[in-house]
Amino acid sequence: MAVTSLLDTVFRRRKKKSTEFISSVFEFDLDTIKAATNDFSELVGRGGFGFVYKGRLQNGQEIAVKILSTSSIRTERQFHNELIILSKLKHKNLINLLGFCTKRDQHGLVYEFMPNSSLDCFILDPHRAAQLNWEMCRNIIDGIARGLRYLHEESGLWVVHRDIKPGNILLDSDLKPKIVGFELARTMQQGENAAETTEIVGTVGYLDPEYIRSGRVSVKSDVYAFGVTILTIISRRKAWSVDGDSLIKYVRRCWNRGEAIDVIHEVMREEEREYSISEILRYIHIALLCVDENAERRPNIDKVLHWFSCFSTPLPDPTFGNRFLVEEETNWPWSPSLSPGHSSVTSPISSR
Repeated sequence: MAVTSLLDTVFRRRKKKSTEFISSVFEFDLDTIKAATNDFSELVGRGGFGFVYKGRLQNGQEIAVKILSTSSIRTERQFHNELIILSKLKHKNLINLLGFCTKRDQHGLVYEFMPNSSLDCFILDPHRAAQLNWEMCRNIIDGIARGLRYLHEESGLWVVHRDIKPGNILLDSDLKPKIVGFELARTMQQGENAAETTEIVGTVGYLDPEYIRSGRVSVKSDVYAFGVTILTIISRRKAWSVDGDSLIKYVRRCWNRGEAIDVIHEVMREEEREYSISEILRYIHIALLCVDENAERRPNIDKVLHWFSCFSTPLPDPTFGNRFLVEEETNWPWSPSLSPGHSSVTSPISSR
């Protein structure tokens, strides 16, 4: 069967399945999308399977439209996965899906527009990073955690996002965070602790060791990525530096030397008061618990939120292993051609 015919068959099957779940979102006509985006003239980013364009509807509402960049079975699957999952979800810390377009030659998703772009544009840009004080950072971290709790425990779908990172956190006009990038997400059965996968997907630097070793994905995979995200926000460092040193390895080194304060970005270290520094150090401590190499020792997101809100609750000591993440980073099974931070990394799981 020709590739185009195969894609047509897959698309028709998935579209029929999708329509059972998308009554909460609107199907846009392609001409409406083209008019709103001025024929896709303002590119504002790239997300997962496609390019993102800014637009404005006739009623004045600003929108972001993600259009499939290539036509393949994989991108079709990601498109429909995000459409079906997001159409079932509604939370203030998740991106709001307004609608979709599934015309023969153009498939797109329409979202609310986030004027402050993604979190990584803030924390990794020296000028914009200087605008973020600790109170702003804490609110962003807490908002991400609440969004994850909804996904993991409250939505009824038990969703594992599988690609939590600053690039998948958008900020609205008030710098409130919204989780995006659901093309790799998967749902779990109630009470299911982990699921086996046949391939590794996600972003280098945010993938937890158990997932990489065995292909077992769980909500604790998101907790791990969230821990890395906390450290990225506080330190304003990338998850993986150009010299191959991971952020986790750097933070653990500082922690063991009793110099965790060095992890805090200089802007916050210089401007925050003593009580704020203590709170930031507590968040670093919680992040280290989230990135424990043993998934069973990682807290669930509800416990993390409890630790955030109850400063008097004592925290367990972080447990640092030395087998995988600290000593064997160069042996991770992804293609060497993929650079750290690359989204939607895919690596097959070897037979076990």
